Amino acid sequence: MYTPNKAKVALVQLGEQLRMARKRRQWTIAELAKKVEVSSPTIMALEKGEPTVSLGLFVSALWVLGLETELLNLANPTDTEGIKLMNARLPKKIRISKKALDNDF
Repeated sequence: MYTPNKAKVALVQLGEQLRMARKRRQWTIAELAKKVEVSSPTIMALEKGEPTVSLGLFVSALWVLGLETELLNLANPTDTEGIKLMNARLPKKIRISKKALDNDF
């Protein structure tokens, strides 16, 4: 599976942040694995930022750590780049339709 370098860096950073969140709670890898209902090697892969770990597992680990609300920031409606692209596709003018309304139900 091909993973772009920037994506690899982001996964490693996310894994490191999850590791720090686990350590702040003074949980072992085995304790987090039990709470997420996966094996310890899977949690180790998660914390290393391995691209083969499923997104569902990342979300589950965030939920167990009480950090799931951070996911809402990923697709934030205030995404400035997305808003620019959307605004570029808006029509220049909006015209009233000349079709007669059919109110007969």
